[in-house]
Amino acid sequence: MNIPTGLYRSAVLAALTAPLPVTGIAVAVFGAGFVRTWSEHLSAPLVVRALVGVGEALVVVMWVAAAMWMVHVLTSRPLSQAARRFARRWLGLHLDVEYGAVAPVARMATGFWWDGQEYHRSEREARRRARMNARFHDPQVHWDGVWALAAGFGVWPVALLPWLALAGGAYLAVTPGLAAYGAVAIAAGLAAAPFAWRVFGPLARRLLGPNQRRRVAELEALRADMTQTQAAELERIERGLHDGAQARLVAMGLSMQAAERLLEADPATAKEILVEARASSVAALAELRSLVRGINPPVLAERGLVDAVRALALDAPVEVDVRSAVAGRAERPVEAAVYFAVSELLANVAKHAHARRATVELEHTGGTLTAVVADDGSGGASAGGGTGLRGIERRLAALGGRLDIDSPSGGPTRITVAVPCALS
Repeated sequence: MNIPTGLYRSAVLAALTAPLPVTGIAVAVFGAGFVRTWSEHLSAPLVVRALVGVGEALVVVMWVAAAMWMVHVLTSRPLSQAARRFARRWLGLHLDVEYGAVAPVARMATGFWWDGQEYHRSEREARRRARMNARFHDPQVHWDGVWALAAGFGVWPVALLPWLALAGGAYLAVTPGLAAYGAVAIAAGLAAAPFAWRVFGPLARRLLGPNQRRRVAELEALRADMTQTQAAELERIERGLHDGAQARLVAMGLSMQAAERLLEADPATAKEILVEARASSVAALAELRSLVRGINPPVLAERGLVDAVRALALDAPVEVDVRSAVAGRAERPVEAAVYFAVSELLANVAKHAHARRATVELEHTGGTLTAVVADDGSGGASAGGGTGLRGIERRLAALGGRLDIDSPSGGPTRITVAVPCALS
C-alpha cells in the first residue's frame, strides 16, 4: 500500500473515532480546572483537603461520563455505520447488523396510548417516547458504543500518529537548529502511514458485528419458532393420516370383511364391495403420496431444486416462467428451504397478487443460492401483511438466509430468497 492511501485511511479513522476521546479529554481538562477553583484557597487539615480532592475528582468523572454518554447516543450509530462501510471497502468485511425499529403505538380502551413499555395521555407523547426508547435502549446501539469507546482509545491515537509525526516534523523543520530532527520525524510519519490504519481490522472484526446478546435472542427465537413449526407439521401429518388414509384403510378392512362373508352367498354384491375397496385403496394411496410430497417432495430428492421448482410452475394456477443458472446441487436442507419458500410465494401470487404471470429466477453467485419470484400483480406485499412472508423469513434465518421484498403498491412484486451455501 502506498503512503497517500495510508495517510488518507488514517485520517478517516482518526475522524471517525475522535468524538468520544476528544469529548472525554476536553471535559476532563476543563472540568478539572473548574473544580479546582472550589478549593483553591481552602485552608484545612490534610485529611479534609484529601477528601475534597477525591470529591472533586468524582465530580469530574461524573461530568466526563455524562458528556461521553450523550456523545455516544448522538454519534455512535452513524459513525459505526460509516466504519462498517469502510471495513467492507478496505477489508472486505461484511458486518451487517439490524437496529431495533420504533415500536408502534396503540390507543387503549381506557383512552391512553401504549408505546410498548408504558402508557401516555397523548399519541404525540407516545410516539416521542417510542422514538427515544428505540434510540436509548437498542442493544445494538449500546454495542456500537462499546466499539466507539474501544476505538476511541485504541484506534484513534494509532491512526493519529502519522499525522502527529508529520505535523511535529514540519514544525521542527522550520525551527533553527532542529531541521534534522524534523526530517527524521517526517520520515517516520511517512513510514508509519501504510501501517497505522491496520489497527482498525482486529477491532472491527470483534466489535463492529452484531450485538452478541441480540444474536443469542435471535437464535433462541429461531429455535422456538422451529419447534413450533415442527409441532405444527407433526400435527398436520397426524391429522392427514387420521382423517384421510387411516380412515380409508379402516373402511377397506371392513369392506374386505363384508366381502369375505358374502363371497359364497352373494358373489355379485361381494364383487361390488371389492370394487369399492379397490377405489378406496387408490384414494388412500393418492392421499399418502400427497402427504409425502408435503414432507419431502420426491422430485426434489431425486432431481434437485431446479426440476422441483419447474414441477411447481406446472401446477401453478398462473403462468410461471422458470429460469435457472444453477449448475449443481445445494445441501438438502438448503434445497428444501428454498423450495418451500418458492412454493409459498407462488401460492401467495395465486391468492393475493391477482397476477397473470410470474417468473422464478434461480442462480448461485458468490456462495449464495438465490431464488427471485416476481409477478405483475397488484403489489403491496409485506412481511407483516399476513401472507406468510414472516414465517418464510424466520425459516430462512435459521440457515443464515434472508428475504428481500420489493413490492410497491400497484406492483410489480419482486421477492428474493437468498441462502449462503456451496454447490456439489
